[in-house]
Amino acid sequence: MSYVRRPQFLPFTRPMVGQEEIAEIIDTIHSGWITTGPKSAKFEEALQDYNGVPHCLVMNSATTAQEITLQVLGLQPGDEVITTSLTWVSTLSTIVLQGGVPVLVDIDPKTLNLDPAKLEAAITPRTKGIIPVHLTGLPCPMEAIWAVAEKHGLWVIEDAAQAMGASYKSTKIGGDPRSVMSVYSFHPNKNMTTGEGGAIAFFDDAFESRIKRLRFHGIDRDAWKRFAKEGSPHTEVYEPARKANFMDLQAAIGIHQIPKLDGFNARRGVLFHRYLDLLKDVEELMLPWAGDADHGHCFHLFVARLHPEKAGLDRDAFVAALKEENIGTGIHYRPAHVHPWYRDFYAANPSHLPKEGLPHTDWSGERLMSLPLWPGLTEADQDQTVDAIKHVLAKARATHRVVR
Repeated sequence: MSYVRRPQFLPFTRPMVGQEEIAEIIDTIHSGWITTGPKSAKFEEALQDYNGVPHCLVMNSATTAQEITLQVLGLQPGDEVITTSLTWVSTLSTIVLQGGVPVLVDIDPKTLNLDPAKLEAAITPRTKGIIPVHLTGLPCPMEAIWAVAEKHGLWVIEDAAQAMGASYKSTKIGGDPRSVMSVYSFHPNKNMTTGEGGAIAFFDDAFESRIKRLRFHGIDRDAWKRFAKEGSPHTEVYEPARKANFMDLQAAIGIHQIPKLDGFNARRGVLFHRYLDLLKDVEELMLPWAGDADHGHCFHLFVARLHPEKAGLDRDAFVAALKEENIGTGIHYRPAHVHPWYRDFYAANPSHLPKEGLPHTDWSGERLMSLPLWPGLTEADQDQTVDAIKHVLAKARATHRVVR
């Protein structure tokens, strides 16, 4: 059967918002509680129940959530935090904005996640903690990370922005108290969304009042209740803080997204494995690992890596060619250390990188791309994506006479 170009552009992801969410938004508007109010509290309770944690506090973004975790844990100027470069830059930037130093270790090329075997060499007397990132929705090997942290007296914050609904050894990500805190994201490209938003999951009761203060002007406890009948209009500010509260308009979406999340993730898994089958003979692509019984993937992204020497074109040219065929892709991510500010930072502070550099991170960062994947993607969409991939590669072979 001859190749037919897809007539409309296919983005790499779309949020799944139904009539229940729309009706709840309308109800919220009519209620008068547009900003932070009772639905935000209801959403927090639902998050706690879903993730099996005693506390889960919401705010305007996962970036703010991680910034607050570092402030609560008392990160000081010059303190070091070990993490990965293969992440969105906010993982590093929140450390820098708190005065800390992100120390980078290389990834495991199989998983794209931080390699725990690299952690020991990165630890110094200034090291305070580790931030593993569950990239693509695939959990990191947490047992090894927790073991290193315990040995050296370090805290662990899980960057679970892409991992709502994933599990490690049958426990939901964020649901193990060996990590002092975990951070979720509800951005529109995540497995569930509230438009924008993030949350901090934690176990220690002592953190609750401080996190609530730091997300809303330094006002203690549930500041929104001052507008309710039983509340007082008076406020007390206990410390300078940001305004990063979560709105009931966002919660109206979220309280209907949580019951759908497992179904969303199951559908993503079907499509993920179907990609693996449809692309298994495409030798120009390195396909992602689907996880196992211990690493319960939530299939946030399907990240393939291109072998330019086999394909006859590099990743950027390949992505551009797919766009011409009306197939959208994402790049998750360009490694943080190659962005201009961080490139200059690590050039001036080479001790914060391994002596051998980050070879697996660099190799993957130059080759990776995210293929279209969301619960509403149809098999026909997926077939067209795979057909376009094969078409682009065939054209490249013919043009460049790649020897296979």
